[in-house]
Amino acid sequence: MSSRRLLVALAAAIPLTLSGAAFAQQAAKIGYVNFQKALAELDEAKAARTRLEGMKEQKQKDLDKAQDALKKDKDTFDKQASTMTEQARNEKAEGLQKRFIDLQQSFEKGRAELAQKENEEFQPIVGKMRTIINAIAQKEGFTMVFDAGGIAYAPDSLDLTPQLVRTYNEQNKVKTSSTAPATTAPAKKK
Repeated sequence: MSSRRLLVALAAAIPLTLSGAAFAQQAAKIGYVNFQKALAELDEAKAARTRLEGMKEQKQKDLDKAQDALKKDKDTFDKQASTMTEQARNEKAEGLQKRFIDLQQSFEKGRAELAQKENEEFQPIVGKMRTIINAIAQKEGFTMVFDAGGIAYAPDSLDLTPQLVRTYNEQNKVKTSSTAPATTAPAKKK
């Protein structure tokens, strides 16, 4: 008798399961966003990259200057080492070694500062991107939106990246790009 009840329960449950799966397939609307492409196209992200490149170039110039000075002092030391007393030679060598270590630490500190600054610049941008993606998904009834980085294939019709970039740039005007044409315009009039 118990196997009969089990059979009846299974017979009743199978159509419900199949209709639920069919409903889920019909209701699912899926899209994707290429975050890397979007970050490459967003005006605010371009401005952030420009600022970061400026910082990186300045830090590199400072390091190059310090490295050149150290190399020059090392060359001078190498030339004069044979004429120095042992104590003077040891003191000068220790000083050069300390400057070399300081230069290495300065390099590492600069790299860490750049990584932190990059995080500070891009974290708010990614947060705004996610907010816009959520708004697009809710407005257009998407069930799921994936990052294109993990998708092997999807048709372009499911790509929300252009809409994300357009909406983001409309909502987040970059101040530096609006001031740049103003300074260029008077120059053209002259």
